[in-house]
Amino acid sequence: MVLSARKVNQVRNILLVTNAYPSSKNLYRNGFVHRRVKAYQDCGFEVQVFYNHEPAYDPFSYHFDGVDVRVGDELELRRFLSQHNYDAFLIHFPEPSRVEPVLSAAREELPVLIWIHGFEAEAWFRRWFNFTTTQSAMRAALEKRDSYHKLQNEFLGRLIRENRKNLTFVNVSKWFQEMVVEPDLHAEIRQGEVIPNFVDEKLFTYKNKNPQDRKKILSLRPFASNKYANDLTVAAIWELSKRPFFSDLEFSIIGKGKLFENVTRPITGFSNVHLEERFISQKEIPSLHANYGIFLCPTRFDSQGVSMCEAMSSGLVPISTRTAAIPEFVEDGVTGLLADPEDPKSIADKIEELYFDESEFLNLSRKASRSIHVKCGFNATIGKEIELIERSLLSSGK
Repeated sequence: MVLSARKVNQVRNILLVTNAYPSSKNLYRNGFVHRRVKAYQDCGFEVQVFYNHEPAYDPFSYHFDGVDVRVGDELELRRFLSQHNYDAFLIHFPEPSRVEPVLSAAREELPVLIWIHGFEAEAWFRRWFNFTTTQSAMRAALEKRDSYHKLQNEFLGRLIRENRKNLTFVNVSKWFQEMVVEPDLHAEIRQGEVIPNFVDEKLFTYKNKNPQDRKKILSLRPFASNKYANDLTVAAIWELSKRPFFSDLEFSIIGKGKLFENVTRPITGFSNVHLEERFISQKEIPSLHANYGIFLCPTRFDSQGVSMCEAMSSGLVPISTRTAAIPEFVEDGVTGLLADPEDPKSIADKIEELYFDESEFLNLSRKASRSIHVKCGFNATIGKEIELIERSLLSSGK
């Protein structure tokens, strides 16, 4: 059964509360949340979005791609909730300004589903790679430890430990829940689900690769944080430049962020390395995928790695890092290749391995696409969320 074509038994009114949402002026703010909303609508749910933005002292509304969006701070959310009735509440990025108004307004039997994505559930030191280089960065991290992380971790940990019957928590990977969320919050999630972020197999369709594609390597990553390990990509290219087949390879490094210029400077002189500093819209990505064979995406910290999963869906072979949640989505030697952490030579060796073994490349390409459709396709993600929402509504008597 194709869940995307299924309609719910009766119309349900749902409020989704999030910390950001796309608009005509900014198409990329939490686009993954918008894709969920559109899928819920397709299945027959009535969904309204509240974009909780604390600096928005003057509330306003807008309409985007068939979705009504209200923007306001915590006070506006409380007022808004007092004037509307909903059957269920969905919260993304559970911070107090979003959770507490909903719990105050929702009757005890009404289901509240909470998605945990990352920063809002991590201990202050998890992103060490962003503040270990300078004293000023370390001071800022320590200040945020006390001003944000301590309070946020205490709040979310307490919320999980309360085990309210109407609360369900969703994490995007088993690793993230068991190795980050629960230990950092000192709380065991008893009412929870692991559901990865959706990878649209209709958009990122599998394209047969040919042997020559193994020589064409794409990196499509933000340059806003050291989390994405673009410096390791650059160091791996530098390492490959010492090897005799280097001129037979073609690299495209595309992304945007404050680190772009400094990180890519060592490889600006290579004629076979194309550097492009810009954002890429999601609609552009499939055509990029079609022109490459390897997706180079080392990382230092990922709860899933959505761009990697999208590339796998299109048939690119991922070369990433054996760390964080990545092994949950890439089986080394079966659906991709995993390099050792902080080891650009290991990354270079993986590229060389595929260069000299075209049959391995083609085999990994096919298996990567099939595996990610099973793990992150509609039925495994949005379909499960719709089932979870319906199950929660039924248990509440709605």
